[in-house]
Amino acid sequence: MNIEHYYSLVSDLMSLEEFKRKIEMRKEKYGHLLDDDAIAYLIVDELGRNPGNRMKIAELYDGINATVEATIIDIGKIETVKNHRIMRLKIADDSGWCMLVLWNDEIDSAIENIEIGKKVKVVNGYVKENRYGLQIGLGKWGILIFD
Repeated sequence: MNIEHYYSLVSDLMSLEEFKRKIEMRKEKYGHLLDDDAIAYLIVDELGRNPGNRMKIAELYDGINATVEATIIDIGKIETVKNHRIMRLKIADDSGWCMLVLWNDEIDSAIENIEIGKKVKVVNGYVKENRYGLQIGLGKWGILIFD
């Protein structure tokens, strides 16, 4: 592969100059241990544009990171748990449903886009099973994109 190929997967999200700038910044961050193609791949993957990284909700299981495209089918109230705000959204695709959990600033960033029937993509979300069932959250590396 080459940078132009990877850029073509995200060209609607950023300019080529910005893409190359992100590559250069990452090279510095990783101490030049990765080449341009590897870093470009990482950027594309983090933005959810790696087609091999998408999963259906029915394929999710505890402890993985995954990219899921779904529709919001129910919206929970914002609650406070141990001085943190939490909001649970029920999301579904054609294979099943799970809870999308948002915390604090994630709620603030997403609140104006949250509505029943809205499409959402969770990129690199962290999946876990708990007493509420299967849920996916953004964690440290996840990104939320609304269509």
